[in-house]
Amino acid sequence: MTRRCAIRAALLAAALLAAACRETPAPAPVEPRAGWLLDPTQIRVGDVATLERLVVTPPGWTVAPFQPSAPPAGFWLLDADALPPERLDSRWIHRTRLRIRAREPGRFEWPAGTAEALSPDGAKQQLALDAQPIEVVSVLTDAPDRLTPHGVRALPAAPARSLLAAAAAGALGSLAALGLALLVARRRRARAGLAREEPVGEPPETRALAALLRAREALSGDPRRAADGASGALRRFLDERFGVPAPARTSEELAVLAPPFALTTRWLGLAALLRSLDEERFAPPAALAGGGQRVAKLLGEAEAFVAHSLPPAAAR
Repeated sequence: MTRRCAIRAALLAAALLAAACRETPAPAPVEPRAGWLLDPTQIRVGDVATLERLVVTPPGWTVAPFQPSAPPAGFWLLDADALPPERLDSRWIHRTRLRIRAREPGRFEWPAGTAEALSPDGAKQQLALDAQPIEVVSVLTDAPDRLTPHGVRALPAAPARSLLAAAAAGALGSLAALGLALLVARRRRARAGLAREEPVGEPPETRALAALLRAREALSGDPRRAADGASGALRRFLDERFGVPAPARTSEELAVLAPPFALTTRWLGLAALLRSLDEERFAPPAALAGGGQRVAKLLGEAEAFVAHSLPPAAAR
């Protein structure tokens, strides 16, 4: 009987030991902390990036609403949204998502600040947020610091495989040279103040004025949409009438371009108009109040610019 009791005691001890080995150790206590998460880490001029404020707390804690400070000079703050907390067993992650748009190249820092965390018993804790470095690069990725167009680039040399291949290469080179000559001639005519050759259909000024009219019709319901339509109409008009690559450039990049001869005296004012339209297009929601009056004024300036750019025959 004593031996049987000893065996039972040994089995019970072994079972208790095995259960203790299977127990998961208690997680270490979480210390509240805050930080930034930038995506993507490198931004081009005009791109929209996501900057998230992350606050990690023990379960049950809350975080005070985010009060955005003024963004750096090279950015617009489009909006800020508080997301539901990610509730893990050992910690809660509180996210506030900011959408920002880069407006000029350079190295910047999103301002430092604090986040206020509140424990379940009502104790407040201020968490430091370090400044977030942000790099903005030019859309001209091959030469981010270059402000003038590249010259003609030679094609990479390739060994001729036969006389037929050499003849074909010569013919292609002649066609390329002819196309380049035609392109240079067209650009020279544009810089001399002459109108571009028009495609079949309505002239550029007619299309531009019609697009501006549509933008004005959208003004009462959606000033941001009206500003976007006016900006697109002006950029297409500059491309079609004067050969300016405005649809592919930001207003800051256009301001430093050499203007066509016909726009020399109006170029800085035009760049300022496009920049003002961009400020309305990308304004944060809090700045939209009263935006209709500002956009209406900018629409009038855009219409006056197109009307003043009509060829002499059309102006009569």
